Amino acid sequence: MSRTGKRLSPIESSLLRRACWPLLNLALLFAVAATSVSIIQTSHHCRQMYAQLQQMQSSQWDMQEQWGRLLLEQSTWAAHHRVEQIARKQLGMQLPDITELQVVLP
Repeated sequence: MSRTGKRLSPIESSLLRRACWPLLNLALLFAVAATSVSIIQTSHHCRQMYAQLQQMQSSQWDMQEQWGRLLLEQSTWAAHHRVEQIARKQLGMQLPDITELQVVLP
């Protein structure tokens, strides 16, 4: 039916359908192009994020190695025998005699 309410003839109906096909094709072409651009952008963003992830994981690995070295260094510097040795040699400290000890109760 047309806008005026009367029925279209088969020829008019066929012409109307033929006129719609190019517009439909153009709309579909635009939709496919937009989807393609979107997929390309998403893929590019995904690759960038993955490269950043790898870079951060490498940085994390380096920091964990450094942390392990620092813990080892700290345990070396704070070793009981080393502290005692420095206290005796450099500071002239020594253990008190038993007669010099005092017990303090709370």
